[in-house]
Amino acid sequence: MLVVKANRALLRKRRSFKEIREAYEGYLGDSELKFKELTPFEQKKIRDKIIEQAKKDRIEKAQHYLIALFLVVFLGLGIYYIISG
Repeated sequence: MLVVKANRALLRKRRSFKEIREAYEGYLGDSELKFKELTPFEQKKIRDKIIEQAKKDRIEKAQHYLIALFLVVFLGLGIYYIISG
């Protein structure tokens, strides 16, 4: 019963969404992001890096799938030969 009373007391102290939103209302518009202007050459350089990294990631992912496939096949064959004896 003490726990129930303590929980009710905590619920009364809890702030509502409206109160929280009003507390943070002034902070939403204050921060404005500023980005560096890039030349077309710099944009192409960054784009090429992103494409190169994506290609590396795809190759690595394919390698992981192949390794997992070989492991499953070899485990399956091993279990088959053990059982069939």
